[in-house]
Amino acid sequence: MKKRWGYIRLTGMMLLMGGMLVAAVGCGKRKADGAGMAGSETIILRYGEVNPEGYFMVDTANYFAERVKELSGGHIEVDICPSQIGDDSKCYQELQMGALDLYRGNAVSLAEFQSPELSVLALPYIFRNQEHFWKVCDSELGRTLLDNLQKSGTEILGLCYLDEGARNFFTSDGPVTRLSDMEGKRIRIMSSQVMIDTITALGAVPSPTAYSEVYTLLESGTITGAGNPVNSYYSNKFYEVAPYLVKDGHIHAPSVLLMSEITWDHLTEDERAVILQAARDTEAENRRKIEQSERESYQKLAEVGVTITELENPGEWRAAVQGVYEKYGSEYMELINEIQNMR
Repeated sequence: MKKRWGYIRLTGMMLLMGGMLVAAVGCGKRKADGAGMAGSETIILRYGEVNPEGYFMVDTANYFAERVKELSGGHIEVDICPSQIGDDSKCYQELQMGALDLYRGNAVSLAEFQSPELSVLALPYIFRNQEHFWKVCDSELGRTLLDNLQKSGTEILGLCYLDEGARNFFTSDGPVTRLSDMEGKRIRIMSSQVMIDTITALGAVPSPTAYSEVYTLLESGTITGAGNPVNSYYSNKFYEVAPYLVKDGHIHAPSVLLMSEITWDHLTEDERAVILQAARDTEAENRRKIEQSERESYQKLAEVGVTITELENPGEWRAAVQGVYEKYGSEYMELINEIQNMR
């Protein structure tokens, strides 16, 4: 089958004295003779996901791909690339260049990537529970924050929110129930100043490292803990090297389904409508299934002998991170108060 490249994806750039050489390949690959709304060709979009096959958010990505294909009558296909595409910052850059069409990002790392307003959703313990989380994401405020992602000049669109679950600490050297148990623990985090200050405020030592290295670093003792949603903890088998999990929910930052502005600009109005409807459907499906998925993960973890604990005094942990709010929320106190008061 004959294939051609329909969109422009910048993959390299060489500045020369007196001119510029731009090497380009396709963004949103099109193959001829496809069926569907355009009748003559099929668009193939590349979707990045940092986690492996079998993980809940990969299932969510596959659902999105299925809806896109169904709604477009096969005209648009989405190629999921789990555990193959690097960390968040690299993928955000690839979205900006059009080298990646779609990616599941999150508010923590987006806050470090030209989207400081989104840092509010990544503040520790800002959401009371999952119901509060979705109340905010579903609100006009939540939609505005999503729209502002593109308006802030990122060259990336936010299509919808997704819930990966609250992050919990897991450790290799004993259970955690009190704030004092965190003292001196070396905790892996993503590269985020908010996370560095949060971990420090809790008395531990932050260790920004690549997600792909977490298992090995825990196994070697280089770090003694990390924080992830329970589904990620189970799917990546971190329990094999860190068998203590505390349900502290220190961060419940929304995931965001992102699209390259370059790709978006090369879609027709009908194609855009398909993407937006598929995103809405995926958000609803994700919301329906996250609680069930978390229950199943906790059950499986208990079956393999993981020690699961809860905080003895949650208020003590919230009080410990107030300095993080003062440092990062001073410009957005009205926004923070609106979120915290939302019922």
